[in-house]
Amino acid sequence: MTFFKLGFRGLFRQKRRTIVSLAVVTLGAASLLLALGHSQFIAWGLRESIIHSETGHLQVFQEGYFDREEKTLLESGLRNHQRIRKDLDALPEVSLVLARIDFMGLLSNGDKSVACLAQGLEPDREMRLRGMFRMSGTMFNAFLADRTDPYVIALGRTLAESMGAKAGDYLTLMTTTAAGALNALDLKVIGAFPAASPELEERAVMIPLATAQELLRTAKVKNLVVVLTGTEKTDAQFDAVAALGREKGYPITIKKWHERTAYYSQVKQFYNQITGFLTAVLIVIVFFATSNTIMMSVTERTREIGTFFSLGTTRFQILKTLLSEGALIGTIGGALGSAFAYGASRLINGLAVTLPPAPGMTDGYPLMIRSESPTYLAVFLAFLVIAALSAFLPAWRATQLKIVDALGHI
Repeated sequence: MTFFKLGFRGLFRQKRRTIVSLAVVTLGAASLLLALGHSQFIAWGLRESIIHSETGHLQVFQEGYFDREEKTLLESGLRNHQRIRKDLDALPEVSLVLARIDFMGLLSNGDKSVACLAQGLEPDREMRLRGMFRMSGTMFNAFLADRTDPYVIALGRTLAESMGAKAGDYLTLMTTTAAGALNALDLKVIGAFPAASPELEERAVMIPLATAQELLRTAKVKNLVVVLTGTEKTDAQFDAVAALGREKGYPITIKKWHERTAYYSQVKQFYNQITGFLTAVLIVIVFFATSNTIMMSVTERTREIGTFFSLGTTRFQILKTLLSEGALIGTIGGALGSAFAYGASRLINGLAVTLPPAPGMTDGYPLMIRSESPTYLAVFLAFLVIAALSAFLPAWRATQLKIVDALGHI
């Protein structure tokens, strides 16, 4: 404890230099925490938005769905999906189960025909899914406004513009049935909706699930989307659903959410690379800033160190004293940086700043910073260790001084 007191006193002999070093460590820690917090928010927000709009936490397919290419639409579609859904709904951690069908078709207004990507879905359940993450579900309002008419269709905004379609118009949707025959339905346009990307808005259409099954002449669905009470429960519920399938004898294949989206992994890897590079730069800056402070302190106190040696102080004791100065710089700077980063994150989150859309996206996203205790603790400890290590070389050189040379230093 004595050596920490000596280190603290020695640290503030040259207040200006020490303050500069502390400022470097503080700003370095704060900058890293803010960058990591934003990166964590992007990963968390993207993960939850994908789960609560596209993939769910788990997806249930017919056994063999991924083993071979389908020769006809829904050849490997999920059978008995109503029974499976009922059993899944009974699991305690399952919040919602949705059925979907995806297929390609040809959309025509009589004068123009456009290839489209159609999805048969359950509008009420889709709206509930988005509401779980406070996402807008207004695109399904028109479906729910008049439940008596199942023969309706919603188009992506760009597709609706290119077709000149507006609410109340009728379009013909044609596709091949599950048996391979051609079939078509006249559907009333009930509105347009935004999609995740401009390319998807040019081709996407939505129709009620029952209408899609009628058009495709099938009782099957492509898959069931299972939404849980929390993303952290995905692995445990994967095992629970698999056990349910074995117990009931359902021939099913289960996929976790991250297995059904490559985009999330790519974005997360991109941000990890950015924060990794920033971390390396800040570590180098903090290392040399602290090392320079201790080196200058050792140079100025050479005669003092020689006096300690002459009074019987061991080289290890001198080493501990100087290392404690570096550790104190890291401790104080890390604590101040953590406090600054926390305050700045609260301020930024309160401003509700919206960033422009990312490449390939149609909507902007909020500038938010996540403040996670494990991250703050890890950065604080990392800067403490880095500052202590940066003081090692100057401290080691000080312990190698000869008493006569140290006492005669000018």
